[in-house]
Amino acid sequence: MILKKVTLDNKSDLEFIEKLYIESFPRNERRPILEMHHLMEDESRFNIFLLETKKNTKVGFVTYWNLGDFIFIDHFAISSEQRSGGYGQKAVQELIKQTSLPLIGEIELPTVSDLARRRVKFYEKQGFQIWDLLYQQPPYEEGFDPIPMLTITYRDLNFPTNFETVRNTIYSEVYKKKYK
Repeated sequence: MILKKVTLDNKSDLEFIEKLYIESFPRNERRPILEMHHLMEDESRFNIFLLETKKNTKVGFVTYWNLGDFIFIDHFAISSEQRSGGYGQKAVQELIKQTSLPLIGEIELPTVSDLARRRVKFYEKQGFQIWDLLYQQPPYEEGFDPIPMLTITYRDLNFPTNFETVRNTIYSEVYKKKYK
């Protein structure tokens, strides 16, 4: 699995990612595409990687923020045509290999759907710790409500002791919101 850094100049890769982004995440769980473009241009801590096989088959993408003390996984998706092929596991393992920083992400509550339950199991199999601590994904846009989520971590972030500090960093740096 190859994680290929994507810029605004990578039109074909960007089109693939944008289409998959819209297909994979409901509108209230994603930022507007133009905002993502601005982040790519102006925010060095924000990264988008195309996930592709060694044979150059595009299988998915991951977006993340390097927040200094940890990596926040913002969005991660495998295309529906490529799911169940082991690509998600390979992509996560490659991401883990590429950094020594702790990783943190947010996932839907397992009570939301069967897919959400499978997602929890997927991350547990990859070695992530699932935390049942009060966390709500702030809305990316006005007019949407916060979404109750679980946090997942790989490597030690000293949870639950540091949970509020990490959560507040994510809220202020990624979502540009204060914790409520």
